[in-house]
Amino acid sequence: MNLRSLRFRSAGVALIAAASLVLASCGDDSASADPEPTGPVDLSQVTLAVGDQRAISIEVLLTASGQLDDLPYDIEFSTFTAGPPLVEAASAGGIDLAQVGNTPAIFGAAAKANIKIVGALEASGKGDAILVGQDSTIDTVNDLRDKKIAVTKGSSAHANLLLQLKKAGLGLDDVDPVYVAPADGYSALTRGEVDAWAVWDPFTAIAEQEVGARSIATADEAANGYNFWIASDNALADAGKSAAIEDFLTRYAAATQWSSDNIDEWSTRYAELTSISEDASRTTWTRSIKEPIPLSDDVIASEQEIADAFTESNEIPGTVDFAEAVDTRFE
Repeated sequence: MNLRSLRFRSAGVALIAAASLVLASCGDDSASADPEPTGPVDLSQVTLAVGDQRAISIEVLLTASGQLDDLPYDIEFSTFTAGPPLVEAASAGGIDLAQVGNTPAIFGAAAKANIKIVGALEASGKGDAILVGQDSTIDTVNDLRDKKIAVTKGSSAHANLLLQLKKAGLGLDDVDPVYVAPADGYSALTRGEVDAWAVWDPFTAIAEQEVGARSIATADEAANGYNFWIASDNALADAGKSAAIEDFLTRYAAATQWSSDNIDEWSTRYAELTSISEDASRTTWTRSIKEPIPLSDDVIASEQEIADAFTESNEIPGTVDFAEAVDTRFE
């Protein structure tokens, strides 16, 4: 089945386990201070470790757009299942940089992870959806009461589910969340093991086109469509890696513009490399292209609202000051 190609390669069980321990144990006040870069800047000696998701395909996009040509430093890409393990790995120093959705960064801030949010991106949010089966009797979020809903914990889909329920006067206590990896949510929905699945593109597009899944709510109706670049404190404290991150973010912005200007070529290339249909690929990159934007006060305020919603629902401990986790040095 096509979706199997999106069952992501693990970046290493040992790394994730170690990262989880670090993330759980971090929380000292020093984590909130912006690290100051030290050391000489010789990019030829720098290797930037970048965490990727097959669904986002940062490496694929940069390669297709030519932005990996003539790099003055080396890059090592590692592929992860979703945003939360990327935060864990960055906090542990296993990777230097990664792109995550609007929620993993919040969970990282709540855990006092050794990371900073160093860049923002905006998408429509229309690809972040709550899906039900083609023949389901569920038509609205209100119909989800007492139903099983597959979702990846700490992901943007988790926030979309929470905020959609809140908008409908419900809470997570009114439903039965089933926390699974993205590809496992597809299997659970198609086998009838859950009543609904909260997920993001390209999974949304694949499910819609392969099995006729129906969207009953999308994130543009309740949440923001932001993604964020996170960087490890260790990388930000290193002058060489900090310079490489700045260059990398510039290249990614150029690659994103290229994908917008060459949607046919990009959709075809993405479909080939991920083994999904061209229709699903085009749908994904028409509604879910992520455009770099400033880390503005409005962006931070919007994230704070999501963080507060997670706090109110007891999904994260204590309160989160999202602004404290932001580092604007690359603005």
